[in-house]
Amino acid sequence: MMKFSYSFSLPTAAFPPSAEKLHPYDYNEFLLSLSVDWRQVPNSRERTLSWYSDKLKAEIVVSVDFYEVPESKWANVAEVTLDSRHKALEEACGDALTVVSRSAKPYSGGGGLEISYAAHTDDMTHLYLGYVTSRKVFNFSLTGGANKAALIEFYNRLMQSQLRVRVP
Repeated sequence: MMKFSYSFSLPTAAFPPSAEKLHPYDYNEFLLSLSVDWRQVPNSRERTLSWYSDKLKAEIVVSVDFYEVPESKWANVAEVTLDSRHKALEEACGDALTVVSRSAKPYSGGGGLEISYAAHTDDMTHLYLGYVTSRKVFNFSLTGGANKAALIEFYNRLMQSQLRVRVP
């Protein structure tokens, strides 16, 4: 399992480690630890899991698509993944959507590309992190309401200690 070091910057005071009791969701491809205010919700899509927090008014969606992807195609798959994510959000949000960041770069631990996307409107923030490897495309997204600061703080805490993805 690999630890993420990916976060989004926001000028706020540093937050202490969460003292909340965390429930681990341990699957073949990832480990996600969430506090009790997150509940797993039904999802009809294959290889996709979802959680919702009433406290944060946010949803987490994790999916894994299994493909044999040669290294020479990683960049193409990453761009298609980012383009389709952007197109879906753009169709849902229209001109109100502002893209904050979008990237595809070699994963620091090796074995794949790390892809990320962050966008928002006045009342929605969407943060995405994914991996393209020789055997899968892993997708993690966090989407929430207007409280961008709380959502980004939560995302950063997840990336620091509560989400582990098995790469490749």
